[in-house]
Amino acid sequence: MSANVKDPIVFPVSKISAPNRVALAPMTNTQSHPDGRLSDDEATWLKMRASGGFGTIITAGAYVDALGKSWDGQIGIHNQTTAESFLHLSESLRQGSSIGVLQLFHGGMRAMHDANTNLSPSGGTNSRGQTIARKMDVSDIHLAITAHVEAAYRSKQSGFHGVEIHGAHGYLIHQFLSTETNRREDDWGGSSANRERFLLHIVRGIRERCGEDFLIGVRLSPEDANWFHGIDFDACLDLSCRLAEDEGVDYIHISLWDAFKAAEKYPDRGPAITHFKKVLPPEVPLMTAGKIWRGQDAEDVLSYGADILALGRVAIAHPNWVNEYLQDTDYHPSAPPFSVTHLKNAGLNPAFVEYMRKWKGFVEN
Repeated sequence: MSANVKDPIVFPVSKISAPNRVALAPMTNTQSHPDGRLSDDEATWLKMRASGGFGTIITAGAYVDALGKSWDGQIGIHNQTTAESFLHLSESLRQGSSIGVLQLFHGGMRAMHDANTNLSPSGGTNSRGQTIARKMDVSDIHLAITAHVEAAYRSKQSGFHGVEIHGAHGYLIHQFLSTETNRREDDWGGSSANRERFLLHIVRGIRERCGEDFLIGVRLSPEDANWFHGIDFDACLDLSCRLAEDEGVDYIHISLWDAFKAAEKYPDRGPAITHFKKVLPPEVPLMTAGKIWRGQDAEDVLSYGADILALGRVAIAHPNWVNEYLQDTDYHPSAPPFSVTHLKNAGLNPAFVEYMRKWKGFVEN
């Protein structure tokens, strides 16, 4: 029997409980300060979704090191000043019923710096053959691991219930996992075990530093998509199992862009998430996102095996999605395009509205 959106969920290691099966997906929103401090605008945007009934609030990616910053207006968690800027948000979440999860992020070769500063396992070039990142030496790797661990500890000190490690979408951890961007021949590349080592050291370091009462989730891309490649579906299944069974993560977040789609590798074997549900320990929740808009969509994805729904674009336009669904399970929220006034009333500041214009058809002309 599939889970119900209304059901609470207890994460297996930390024993932290979320009041329902809906999370706010981590989303770029460009609303914060140039030095990485959380702005009032971004805090308000997150608090609105907590008030709207979302059981878990996951922040946008917060860079763990200044070298990992990838866009203007991005939040950071790389020093004490940025950490302290989250205190009023986490306090607000703890006073309500939502749990707060900060997403740990490092852009690697996709950071916004230059070829001498950007880091990647094997260096990097763009589509024009220009060098955009330098190859990390072993000391760079250990410093990046430490940056993630210390950022997680700052998150805990700032009042968050836990962190989500961003291992997807072509950023630094994904660059280590990918056969295309990781061509190393040392302990950090080559075999699957070596390519996974960077992520596993981060997970172990965070668990040791922050303790078992701190929630740890991991977001992964299960296959090639868009601008990121070099990921095999079966290898991602195996990695997810190791993270769940051996490394003590509290949930696995699979980023499919479409929660209904089949795996490219197995187009005739049902939705991709069913493969993960079959192999993960039953007590470790599977989170997924992608094209969940209506109440019926949510119920369908839960029936495929997801335990938690991470809502993205619909949550941008409809901050009260969860409360609306709880009142009417046949909830049909309005679809884009949305007026600027609608989006401002939903808590988007002008910078976020302009960012959403990049998503074709989301904002009215």
